[in-house]
Amino acid sequence: MYDVLLAFGDSITQYAGDPENQGYLAYLSRLYQRQMDVLNRGFSGFNTTSAREIVSQVLPVTKQPSKYGLLSPLARWFGSTDTSFFTLPSVNKDSETIWPERDDAFPQNSRALRICIFFFGTNDATISSWHQHTPIEKFRENLLYFVSLLRDPNSKHYSPSTKILFITPPPVGDRMVKEKAKIEGRWPFNRNSLARQYAQVVREVASKVNAPYVDLYAKIEALAKRDRENATANNEGNAVDFEGYDNYLVDGIHLNRLGNRLLYGMVLLTIRKNWPELEPFAPPRAKMPTVSSEH
Repeated sequence: MYDVLLAFGDSITQYAGDPENQGYLAYLSRLYQRQMDVLNRGFSGFNTTSAREIVSQVLPVTKQPSKYGLLSPLARWFGSTDTSFFTLPSVNKDSETIWPERDDAFPQNSRALRICIFFFGTNDATISSWHQHTPIEKFRENLLYFVSLLRDPNSKHYSPSTKILFITPPPVGDRMVKEKAKIEGRWPFNRNSLARQYAQVVREVASKVNAPYVDLYAKIEALAKRDRENATANNEGNAVDFEGYDNYLVDGIHLNRLGNRLLYGMVLLTIRKNWPELEPFAPPRAKMPTVSSEH
């Protein structure tokens, strides 16, 4: 086993391993050959609350819980004596039907967890009456909890050398979502106005724990606006039917090929900027044996 880059998220992460859709994790996996193993731990339909129930199976166990005392150093770092959000959640028995309990969820003979990507928010940011919705402050709490598992010395997943990277949820193409919902005979559950708020929480949490983030929301928003303006200037009326989001999103929510290539480039640039020692390198070519002309 090589060192590990782990991506934990929802369906956008799960589908990111699809090479036919030019998934950004498929690209990273190819780029990191012979340097790091890229593990895709994306779970379609999950929000941060359901992800919290299985995160202990996703992250590697690095040590036995330490006896540092009652107050978590991470809580002191945050300037709070409230350690409630560091407490392991009571696992819902139904979670076994979501992802069965197993001992080999993470390869036990792996080396270091070098980079851990947290990419949630799209399902959390659904309308409040929908079952995937997570209240925004609970969403913030869940993200902080994920960080605490890697940063708190009392955690069995403690890994202070692991680099944490957040990705904001992308914007929602409201017109695309409404059209799909109409075809399926249901109410649209996603709103761009909600995605914007949850993207901001990701930025705030990343800043609070001193971790970099990829602002996918802001990038696609800016590009979609540019595309709308260019289409209007060129009198291409049909090109703005979906406000430019269809250039980057396949259904108003998930990334298409261009969206994946965009995210791939942003993740790679963020790694190069913050952790140049983890930048992918070209693997050396193997020396071919010399073949004698004499037989």
